[in-house]
Amino acid sequence: MRAVVLNEDRSLSVVEQPDPVPGPGETVVRVTGCGICGSDIHSIVMMGEPGTVMGHEIAGVVEELGTGVTNVKPGDVVAVRPFSGCGSCAYCRAGRADHCASFALVGLQRPGGFAEATVAVAEELFHLPAAVRAEDHALVEPFAVARRGLRRGGLVAGESVIVLGAGPIGLAVTHWCAALGAADIIVSDPVALRRELALALGATRAVHPDEIAETAGDGVPLVVECSGARSVIDQAMQLAAVDGRVAVVGICLAFDTIFPLEGLHKELDVRFSIYYGREDFTETIDAFASGALAPDGFVTETIGLDAVPDRFARLQADADAGKVIIAP
Repeated sequence: MRAVVLNEDRSLSVVEQPDPVPGPGETVVRVTGCGICGSDIHSIVMMGEPGTVMGHEIAGVVEELGTGVTNVKPGDVVAVRPFSGCGSCAYCRAGRADHCASFALVGLQRPGGFAEATVAVAEELFHLPAAVRAEDHALVEPFAVARRGLRRGGLVAGESVIVLGAGPIGLAVTHWCAALGAADIIVSDPVALRRELALALGATRAVHPDEIAETAGDGVPLVVECSGARSVIDQAMQLAAVDGRVAVVGICLAFDTIFPLEGLHKELDVRFSIYYGREDFTETIDAFASGALAPDGFVTETIGLDAVPDRFARLQADADAGKVIIAP
């Protein structure tokens, strides 16, 4: 099969690899779509080992079963929750394999979805009903991230929300806020294209970061940090109202600072969110199936494997798109 791999010099190449073979409890999934995540771009620079096949926002069709698999069959259309654990520890039993000592992420510790096919743990496959539009199949994973962030933030219908950062996760958070009944959704991003996408996906206002403080007024009950940039958690605390909440979803890969007195004075709750529980996947799929989520315009480009190396280089240089989907 063909796959995109990480090279020693941190570039990407399309290569031929042996077809994947499922082990016990595993399946081979023929990839129909895999999104490019901001963490994939960070992985090139900081984490990925040479030879890695990246990509964790995976949807596809079950093609082959390993021994002991009974929950899916060949031909099933599925989304992949892209991690695995030991299966027996307290975290795994609670559905939180992301905290297992044997945690492995598809696209980093396990081969990912920037390929024609990949191996996935059968218990981490979620059936996609026919009511879910084909163009939304590969969006389940990032929208589950967003749902988890709002669950951690405790969004209540009728509240006002500020979303800091309108990359794909910030846009997914924005669309979920609209679906969950937020009253006023204010999105901040320096890129005009992303502000336009935020408005199309349900934001009531979209502003440049230089304007967010005056737009926030006396503060809002919930601020969701989706940029991953330094100093933005502190900014989120400044924008939150008294007794407000801050949900941190963006991944900052550097040490950062805050002014604790801001949080003390307002008695803020600051909660961090990463990955997702099973309920985040099932609720996301149900929302796509019912039409509560219908993120038209969220995907700004769909490319084949051959275009991935060049497109990655351009994404590293400039945030010039919403969600880019690879269709092998």
